[in-house]
Amino acid sequence: MAYSGTQGNVPRDACPGGRVNRGAAACLSVGSLRVDRAVVDQVLDAIQPAGLQAALDAMEQALHEDATKRHAVELALEKARYEARRAQRQFDVVDPENRLVAGELEQRWNLALAQVSALESRVHRLHESSEPLSAPQRERLLELGTDLGALWQHPAASVELKKRILRTVLEDIVVTNTDEPRQHVLHLPWKGGVHTELRVARNGTGQHRRVADGKAVELIAELSTICDDKTIAVVLNRLGSRTGQGHTWRVHHVSNVRYGRRLPNYRHEGTWLPLEAAARARGVSNTVIKNLIADGVLPAPQVVRCAPWVIARVDLQRPPVQARIQAVHDGRTLPRPIRGQDELPLK
Repeated sequence: MAYSGTQGNVPRDACPGGRVNRGAAACLSVGSLRVDRAVVDQVLDAIQPAGLQAALDAMEQALHEDATKRHAVELALEKARYEARRAQRQFDVVDPENRLVAGELEQRWNLALAQVSALESRVHRLHESSEPLSAPQRERLLELGTDLGALWQHPAASVELKKRILRTVLEDIVVTNTDEPRQHVLHLPWKGGVHTELRVARNGTGQHRRVADGKAVELIAELSTICDDKTIAVVLNRLGSRTGQGHTWRVHHVSNVRYGRRLPNYRHEGTWLPLEAAARARGVSNTVIKNLIADGVLPAPQVVRCAPWVIARVDLQRPPVQARIQAVHDGRTLPRPIRGQDELPLK
């Protein structure tokens, strides 16, 4: 659908041919999907009362067209039968010894008979197919008349037909934008002089229907404090997440989301560490750190099930953590603590 519009006080015509006129304000840019939906809904609501009558007219027209077609074919059949009888009479009066003429007339007679046979078959088919609509067919047609939305979305409804309907009832569509709130303001002048105003929400900068979903963005924001982009992409793919375009995550996809959302870029000297980095920082194996987390000695939340553990660097300095790590270095085994024992009241 084509729209005319203004940006502030600058007419859309200031940018002829779709080119941006750098000497004036920017041309108006409209995302058409949401606007199209709003305009179509308004038009369908306006013509809905005519839907049922259109369905009844369609039934009557179908029967009338069938009758007209049958009449035309029956006239053609009558003419073909006359031509066949005429060809037979000509053949009957010819001298049989004049074989050249007799053969030509016989061929004409055979062609006329073949034409009669074809038209008789066509008339028979038309009589069979021109039966009145059955009860289910009439019910379905009336349903479409009362539900123009379903009819509009039907695969057989061509774009050209939809445009003709819109141009029949609307003079034009004028669009202006407002910033507070962010909206497209649509002015619909109808045939006959009535005007309607619609307001459609506008997407914010960088927002569109193919943007990554909110859960993926939230997860990227959490993991950006402790993971590089490659690790984040691996986690998202393990969770079955997809980009706004439906692709698996790659490093550049994560980087683009971080850049667009102004999310932090992980650095190894940050205040948060993944499990492997924490193990290296304390000179122990990954298993030791896992045991500390499992025993509740080292706080380490996990954003999602398959995401890395989030370990604060300052938590590695906690006395219980240092005691357990020192025991590992000394080759000693400390008894594993009972979860929540520090919270038990002393008596």
